Amino acid sequence: MRETGGGRMRYRSRLSRRSAGIDFNATPMIDVIFMLTVFFSLVGRFSSEEHLPMKLPSPEESQAQEALEEERVVLNCRPVNAEGPALGVEFSVGPNAPEPLGSLVGHLQALKSEAAQSGRQLRVLVRADRRLRFSDVRPAMQALAALDIPMLNVAAQSREEGS
Repeated sequence: MRETGGGRMRYRSRLSRRSAGIDFNATPMIDVIFMLTVFFSLVGRFSSEEHLPMKLPSPEESQAQEALEEERVVLNCRPVNAEGPALGVEFSVGPNAPEPLGSLVGHLQALKSEAAQSGRQLRVLVRADRRLRFSDVRPAMQALAALDIPMLNVAAQSREEGS
């Protein structure tokens, strides 16, 4: 307490004596922890009720079939030699040896019919070396279109790695 002129006493509050430091308010953290506890308690209960133990029937003449994945084939297009496409372009399916485009079409047709017999759909990813022009890769894409392959993806990279 401090006495001032005029006979009135001025009181300093205890808060003003504190330093102007940063205080930690734990109330929001406690609220969040409470909400997470309630959430995981409810979700854990729901998921445990989904997996009730039961004896499933196993019919002898079942017509059920397993779901099959799509057949995915990668068609690689690259220059014949390491210097560039001056000597031509070679095509290969996956890591197989390069083959002429005509025999490659026959190979892809066989893969498509094999996938169709299994109830799957053939998906083709065309990968081309960056040194090739579009005109070098276009015949392979036209061959895929002639085979009526509905899923065709083209891989491209917009920038050199490291730049």
